[in-house]
Amino acid sequence: MSLGDLQRRFIASVSGTAARGAFDARGMRVYANNYRGQLMTAMRDAYAKTRLWLGDEAFDRAADRYIDEHVPSSWTLDAYGHDFPDMLEHDYPDDPDVSELAWLDGTLRHAFSGHDGVAIDAGALVADDWDRVEFVFVPTLRFRRMRSNAVAIWKALADEIMPPGAVQASAGEGVRVWRGGLSPRFASMDARECACLDLALAGATFGEICERLRQWHASAAIAAEAGGLLNAWLGDGLVMSLRQG
Repeated sequence: MSLGDLQRRFIASVSGTAARGAFDARGMRVYANNYRGQLMTAMRDAYAKTRLWLGDEAFDRAADRYIDEHVPSSWTLDAYGHDFPDMLEHDYPDDPDVSELAWLDGTLRHAFSGHDGVAIDAGALVADDWDRVEFVFVPTLRFRRMRSNAVAIWKALADEIMPPGAVQASAGEGVRVWRGGLSPRFASMDARECACLDLALAGATFGEICERLRQWHASAAIAAEAGGLLNAWLGDGLVMSLRQG
């Protein structure tokens, strides 16, 4: 047996994806317990607010099942648990606050270790044809439409105050997550900003975004609304550059 084969069998035995018959049972229990303990610690750390919301017992049951079904595939534990919000969405179909809180937890964690991107300021907003301008966003930017008030719940838990009860969010509202400097950040968005950011991330031009705003505003108000969105994105450090579509 080659060293590579032995290492693969050892990893499979520790993770529980293969029998441990080829190794000493007592020694393997030590390795297996340490393996699970490290993964559980990573899950509790990455999804700290979700754990507070669910309670230790319910969270640990869910995390245990996740560990059973997901073997780490990255060199860093920071990447572990990426699919946990999806599992919670399946487990709590009538309680979207649970999976959305986990999404916010996990996305903030991943933003901290995400790729760097240098944002531009208002002085760099120069274009020959604004109707054809597209936006290049910082690589850590993510957004999600929300069905609950998970953002308010997360803020209360972070501030160590009594969180509000779970309620349904207004249609189309969402939250965006990014890293500013060394700090992960998030901001709530109304339905208009969600729709426009969704378009912009998909490669829509500024002219196409303005056309979408026509659904909510009279022509005279579109420029002010579009300018307000652009100012908010620039102020939060979301835009890296402009390009001509």
